[in-house]
Amino acid sequence: MNYRIQACSNAVDQEQHMTFVLENYVPLHTPNTFLLTLGFTSAPILLEEECFISLDQHNEVIGAWSYVYGTEEYAYYNTEVIQIQSVILSPAYRKTRLFAQGLQHLVQHIDQSRKGVKEVRFWIAADSQLTRLCSKLAEHTSTLLTPQGRVKEYRIPFNQLYNYARGLQSKRHAR
Repeated sequence: MNYRIQACSNAVDQEQHMTFVLENYVPLHTPNTFLLTLGFTSAPILLEEECFISLDQHNEVIGAWSYVYGTEEYAYYNTEVIQIQSVILSPAYRKTRLFAQGLQHLVQHIDQSRKGVKEVRFWIAADSQLTRLCSKLAEHTSTLLTPQGRVKEYRIPFNQLYNYARGLQSKRHAR
């Protein structure tokens, strides 16, 4: 499968990002309300933070993800922490290398920013498949019960995530 990953650097890219997120919200079955999910996914654009899209060979969006610096509890001043706001892949690309390559792209982008990121945090639906995947990456630190279901928070030191992503790249090149 042929695709590319790029930062959303203009209004057209940001519109493609948000359109993809909105089109794929319902099938995700997230344990958050639509408005909360919309807030998470639009925050990086509104705060002029980072969001990315993956495009296939026909320039169709097949994935979107985003993050913000800082956490709400510290009014986003603790910029040594990054919160992943969303990671959404088209169903046809969920069992491909797109996630691994997106992770590699993400850590490289963060590293090159030279902003001193020390930790990465993210929340997921308390789903067994997601839990298995995320437990390989990070430490489960808390669980929250929402009216729509449970969500789990994960945290990982940035240097550990960076090394994990680099290891995935090494495995790919070894084949």
